[in-house]
Order: sequence, then structure tokens, then C-alpha cells
Amino acid sequence: MKFSRVHPWEWFAGLIGLITLVGLVTGASSPGVLHAIVILVAAAGAIVPVIVAMSEKTNVPIVFETLLWIVTLLVGLILIVRALIPSDTVFESGWLALAGTLVMSFALWRSMAREY
Repeated sequence: MKFSRVHPWEWFAGLIGLITLVGLVTGASSPGVLHAIVILVAAAGAIVPVIVAMSEKTNVPIVFETLLWIVTLLVGLILIVRALIPSDTVFESGWLALAGTLVMSFALWRSMAREY
């Protein structure tokens, strides 16, 4: 495991994923499906630095970061629509989830930009 391979944007994505994960897990009283999806995305973001450090080649982290970036964009769009269109169901941590996914998406995009 070589943590020297981890780029600062990957550290940042992992930190944001960890903060979002802790915030969502501790603040949830009745998690729903969207809440569970955001928790999974945040957990995947939190392990980005570990995956990069464990991989001997760069292809595994690049694929993981690319897929996670796409997923965070999609979840972020769903959360934006959910914030703009109010519904009867309450998502307590909606703004934290939205901010976490958008910031993590930006960090993943920046970490992938250095590879091309």
C-alpha cells in the first residue's frame, strides 16, 4: 500500500465522502431508499484513497473514480430535482447529501482530469 500515489483531489474526495457518510448515518431517523443510495455513494467516496493506494496499476482507480463520478452526478441531479420539487416524504439530511455529492463529484472530476 503506497499512500504516496494518492492525489490531493482523491484525498479530498475521500474526506468529503467520509464527512457525508458520518453526517448521514448520525442524522438519520428513518432512512429511505434515496438515503441508502446516498450513504452507499458516500461510503464509496470515502474509500477512494484506499483503493488508489492499494492498486499497483492506475487502471483500477481510474475506472472506479470514473464510475463513482458518474454515479455522484446522477445522485446529485436526483437530489437537485428533489430539492426543487417538494414532496410529502421528508429527507432530513437532504442539503448535506446534496452538498456532499456535488463536492465529491467535483473532486472526482478534478482527480480524473490529471490522468488525461
